[in-house]
Amino acid sequence: MTKARQLASVTLQPGAVRRITGRYPFGHAGDIAAADAGITPGEVVEVRAPGGAVIGRGYFNPEGATPLRMLTWEREAIDLHFFRSRVRAALARRAGRITGTNALRVLHAEADGMPGVVADRFADVLSVQFRNAGAERHRELILRALREETGAAAAFERSDTGERRREGLALRTGVLWGDVPERVTFFEDDLTLHFSPMAAQKTGFFLDQRDNRRLLRSLLSAGEAFLDVYSYTGGFSLHAARAGATPVAIDKDQVALGVLEREARENGLNVGVRWGDALETLAALEREGRVFGAAVLDPPTLAKRKEDVPRAKRIFTEGAERVLRMLQPGGHLLISTCAHYIRVDDLLDAARVAAGEARRDAEVLAITYQPADHPHLLSVPESLYLKSILLRSLS
Repeated sequence: MTKARQLASVTLQPGAVRRITGRYPFGHAGDIAAADAGITPGEVVEVRAPGGAVIGRGYFNPEGATPLRMLTWEREAIDLHFFRSRVRAALARRAGRITGTNALRVLHAEADGMPGVVADRFADVLSVQFRNAGAERHRELILRALREETGAAAAFERSDTGERRREGLALRTGVLWGDVPERVTFFEDDLTLHFSPMAAQKTGFFLDQRDNRRLLRSLLSAGEAFLDVYSYTGGFSLHAARAGATPVAIDKDQVALGVLEREARENGLNVGVRWGDALETLAALEREGRVFGAAVLDPPTLAKRKEDVPRAKRIFTEGAERVLRMLQPGGHLLISTCAHYIRVDDLLDAARVAAGEARRDAEVLAITYQPADHPHLLSVPESLYLKSILLRSLS
């Protein structure tokens, strides 16, 4: 009988022990006091305190931007059973919480105890992303667990993020199993939606804005003009049109606007599109004397580092100022960010300055976060990324 190979060890600095034993899953370069020689990228290691006590197990990549990613605080095998249990638990957490759609996030990386793995389900098709060396090293076990636990008929991979490059990994895309259609079809409430698996951004579609799309739709009246800034493929615009509003979608991605126009036609809706830089197009609409009853300002990630936040706030301020000047009294503006480093207070600050510059009074009606299938784990601040503020113009 062959004796199981003993796991290599990584020892933490004293100052990192409390944080990581408190269920924080990331060990940065300065947190590592020592590591056994010969550890290969993504290898599972025993994580120890300075005195030798075992804290748990995790992936270790000596060359990675974040060398240590905790998997468990128990001495358990990282095998098929482990990954199946994690997928099963993630599905159970979401059971009954996501309604009105057959699309949801199945795995939200560290927030579901699966570092570096993101998986979205659209009807019977899975979109899977592996972001770090540990997840890549265990990809076959993880894929088997996903296939067995979800029962999805088909799956494709979109492991084409910058995070993989920082882990020293090549980008990967393609079919994983089954018959992946050229256009994946799913529904959200009374809309039938599609995307092309290998052409869409991220894992295919922005599921995380589902609740906000419904929120804005509930505030719209038939015939009301709606402005969708940084629309991409226009999920907000489609919901607005279904409510009887007349949307104008702004984006610099012509392909995305073409997808929006096709989606609108196939749903029997009309959506106006404006191609170009968002801020320049807003200025043009203002010169035209346009007035809107509601709007959304939802740019792509503007702050991938803390140092990017001041510039991001300036963009939010300029965009919100221009929208507020075109918003009718009583109109609504949703300002949203998908950047972890941008806080709710940053959005409020930007909106406050914008309202002052626009000479408008506005009240905060709601602050919203990501939906239940994108969980925010208390011990992982980084798992909270989507923040939005809903304003109502008073003048």
